[in-house]
Amino acid sequence: MNLFDLIRRPHAFFEALQLLPPVPWRYAWLPAVAGLAGGVSGTLLSRAILESQAQSLPGLPLGVLYALAIILSVVVSLLTWLALWGMGQLGAGHSGRSGEVYAASFLAPLLWSLVLAALALLLPPQVNVAAPSLSGLTGQELIAAVQKYSSAVTAQYALSPVVRFSGVMNYAIYLVQFWLAYIGLRVMTEGAGKSGGAQTDPVQAATVQTPAIQTPAARNTPAARAWRGVLYPGALFLLLGAAALLIGSAAAGLMGGLA
Repeated sequence: MNLFDLIRRPHAFFEALQLLPPVPWRYAWLPAVAGLAGGVSGTLLSRAILESQAQSLPGLPLGVLYALAIILSVVVSLLTWLALWGMGQLGAGHSGRSGEVYAASFLAPLLWSLVLAALALLLPPQVNVAAPSLSGLTGQELIAAVQKYSSAVTAQYALSPVVRFSGVMNYAIYLVQFWLAYIGLRVMTEGAGKSGGAQTDPVQAATVQTPAIQTPAARNTPAARAWRGVLYPGALFLLLGAAALLIGSAAAGLMGGLA
């Protein structure tokens, strides 16, 4: 079974995977490698931002800041996989094998990160902001000067074509990842229904065995369960994203008030 079949022939890939024994961590290395590649490509793309931030952290070498950004990317990628696994299993049931399906779907962001790294090397964002002279500045004056410089760098950085393109592509890759996950969850649940015979998915057992709370059959079809396996984690990340935006806006307003 070729992993790249996931991109070329996702249905065939998951049909072959469905024949193998369930091993949730079978592709656990993919989120880790995708996080590593994403950290490297993101660091290459945002070098100007990191360099401006390094000025506000005296004594911290820039290389350490790069390493921290990459390590954080790996950790976030693994935590994201775990969240997708848990919410996907909640929606699609154990037969959806969401751990394997979502781990395999990280192939899409991994490939995009490799492309982005090449773009960042060939077409780095052009930021032409003169670094301020910080000699003699202390306290609030120093903080204000560093914040002004970082804001100017960030503003120019955001206008770069490669940064704008990467922002759009990041959202597109998320959609591709969920599309692959939907195909995988549907193939897995369909295969479990064909091969399981009278066996019942534990997550759906209460629905099937308890007449008092029985749901319509349409809600337990492979397609419906696959949709739930995608929509549940999708809704979770939308809520987390909205919360992050609110917290970021509040923090920015607080820093502006202090300055």
